[in-house]
Amino acid sequence: MARYDTIFFDLDGTITDSKPGILKCIRLALDQKGVRYTEAQLDDMVGPPFRVSMRGILGVHDDALIEELIRIYRAEYEVSGWRDCAVYPGIRELLAALKEKGSRLAVATSKPLKFTVMMLDELGLSPFFDFIGGAESDSSRDSKIEVIRYVMRNLGMKDAKGALMVGDRLYDIDGAKQASMDSAGALWGYGSREELLSHGADLLFETPAELGEALLRD
Repeated sequence: MARYDTIFFDLDGTITDSKPGILKCIRLALDQKGVRYTEAQLDDMVGPPFRVSMRGILGVHDDALIEELIRIYRAEYEVSGWRDCAVYPGIRELLAALKEKGSRLAVATSKPLKFTVMMLDELGLSPFFDFIGGAESDSSRDSKIEVIRYVMRNLGMKDAKGALMVGDRLYDIDGAKQASMDSAGALWGYGSREELLSHGADLLFETPAELGEALLRD
């Protein structure tokens, strides 16, 4: 495997199992506005930017309604939803080992930066990262490639040489490809093997420990 000195991590489904809190708040918003959905559609909404999933998964194209749904969702998420998450087993140990080795670590997530920082601070994970990048609340930095490029700029990276994007959904793999960055699919998260392979993941790992063995190998 190629040597990587900079590792980008997605958040939901890669570092944390955040699905319970996310789904609770999505249900609340959709129910309040009478938007119909299935459980399968809700599952698919964990990962992509909310505006993208509302249009592409639920078929909602009314911009005013989408913004109202986002407002309701975020109001509830800020109160309690963001706390309803857990660090995946092995992630903390992986981050510590990579930092000890001298790797440069960053977060690149489509979750709004405000909630990303709140979660990582609460979980005691922020010190592991050289930079934390998330989406802007106003959609000006919403897509995965926009977040990746934002993180690269803040790390002073002119290109993606020596960097790896670790994520659990197709959006992570697609974003990495757009940035000419290698990608690793996190099979412990929310995406399937088929999804990750069909979008061209360069590597696949069943567990954080397995990822660590590969990255820490001399």
